[in-house]
Amino acid sequence: SVASSASSTEHEIRLTRQSKFKVRALVDGIMIEPVTSHCDDDNYGDGGSHFSGTDDDDDEYTASALIERLTIDDDEDAVMQQQPSFQLGAPGQHSRCTRSSYGPYVGSMDELEDRIGPDVDGGLIFTLKILPNNYNSMGEKKLKFLQPKDYDPLSQTPKPRRKMPFPVTVDDFYGSLTRIGELVDVVGEELVDDLWDRDGRQCSNTTHNTNSDQNESRPPRWVFTGVINGWPGLPMPLEVLTIQTRDPSFLGRRKGFTTSWDRDNEGRIEGKSPSLCCKSASEEKGLQVKAKLRAPEWSAHGWSRSSPGFLFWVEGQRLGSVNPPLVVTYGTNLISHFRCPEEDDPQITRVHMINHRYATGGTKVESQKDKLTYHSIVLLEWDHAKYCSVVETGFLNGLGGYRCKSNWYVDRDALETNLYAAFPPEMVMPWKDTMSEIRVHDVPYPDLDSFLGFMKNHSGHEGRFVDTNVSFSHAVRLTYRSRRNIVTYLLNYIRRDRTYSEMKRNCQTFAADLCGFLAGKRDVRPYHPVNQIQYTTQKHKFLYESSSIDDEGLESSLCYV
Repeated sequence: SVASSASSTEHEIRLTRQSKFKVRALVDGIMIEPVTSHCDDDNYGDGGSHFSGTDDDDDEYTASALIERLTIDDDEDAVMQQQPSFQLGAPGQHSRCTRSSYGPYVGSMDELEDRIGPDVDGGLIFTLKILPNNYNSMGEKKLKFLQPKDYDPLSQTPKPRRKMPFPVTVDDFYGSLTRIGELVDVVGEELVDDLWDRDGRQCSNTTHNTNSDQNESRPPRWVFTGVINGWPGLPMPLEVLTIQTRDPSFLGRRKGFTTSWDRDNEGRIEGKSPSLCCKSASEEKGLQVKAKLRAPEWSAHGWSRSSPGFLFWVEGQRLGSVNPPLVVTYGTNLISHFRCPEEDDPQITRVHMINHRYATGGTKVESQKDKLTYHSIVLLEWDHAKYCSVVETGFLNGLGGYRCKSNWYVDRDALETNLYAAFPPEMVMPWKDTMSEIRVHDVPYPDLDSFLGFMKNHSGHEGRFVDTNVSFSHAVRLTYRSRRNIVTYLLNYIRRDRTYSEMKRNCQTFAADLCGFLAGKRDVRPYHPVNQIQYTTQKHKFLYESSSIDDEGLESSLCYV
């Protein structure tokens, strides 16, 4: 929370959940209230249902141990309970802020319609579970439709940053909905009588036809605005597509969810709002309720409408630097961000493919799949020898959804990393393992040998890396190889295809494509034989802009869940 003062500002700090005291300090005119973060990692690690019983439909957001997985210690939940999370400004304005924001929309309706954009498929899909207002009336051990691990008894609210479906109470959900567009007035058969005669011939009343055309051009849409469950990066506003209900009994769970409100039927044809159809389902009928919402169409192409492209670059680390501030730039903004005179633009000189398995933390025994799971990165050496750059691909929002804990920085295990502080809030949201992002990290090592020394220092199952090896190393033979050129190539690649696949499109296939492209080699393959089976080189995707593909509608018609 923020408060201004003429002289100084008071800071209240809640150190841990067990703290019985507060520490006060004076700092430069802003009151910062660090509170306990409840973004524990069983958030991502288990596949359990949030509703009672088991239902595969509820587990839309789980972190399976795929090739680009992030290791999670069994006892890290206890550590996270003590982690401070700084609440800066209003909810959603900082990457570390875990507060939610609900309530009616108070801005301009024209602005809201502009933000939601055209009514087309393609935006990211998110799901909510709507809890009754009295879900915790019987105490922590008898919660309605919420598991105890997702509940904070201290604040008596759901813990922030849960996996999908995100928990939201009835009043918070329906109180944050706003209708845009026009309702069609339908009473019995009046509309049919007005537009059509009894013989089925179209009525000549041009006034009614004109009004109907206008209503069709702006059909009613119900949108949600706010900050959901402490995730600042969820792209707003979200349009409500469906609301489903299910009886919590054994037979009801076997039957599954049924649709109680649909945007096209109850919403547009009947003109009924979601609250009119479904608000009583949780409170009075005792049903489990789940809502499906769709983000604006641009959300499937980037973290903001003005800078498309799921690529980000982290700068700041230099040879000899000690704990420097980091700068994160993403999307097409990178092109202008790196604009400089040609003679000042650094050039890459060598490219390497490095592979490793993930450490298990020293307590977990490696499974057979763990032993086959290798992560591949590309290390770029620059002509100035001030730093190298690690290039990798992984789950979309894999870092933002994991509190920006990157293996490539020394402070990965700190409670608050420099990368977390530098991350834009719009990039902090749950990861999606069906979509990918490209990450570039500048690291303070001038060449391959010094970087491998860093990896050696963090090797072993109690460290970060296991079985580190270099499978490809070559001079860069590409003619245009400046930093701005590299950004353009990477943007072309990720904007052409944003999907992620455990077998066909992952960190290993990307590393093979990039190494072969930069070195001008045809025989570069993914590291592991399993990934070589279905591999087909995609080096051409670095060269061509994706706008022509989007114009043909090959990708824009997809709906990303």
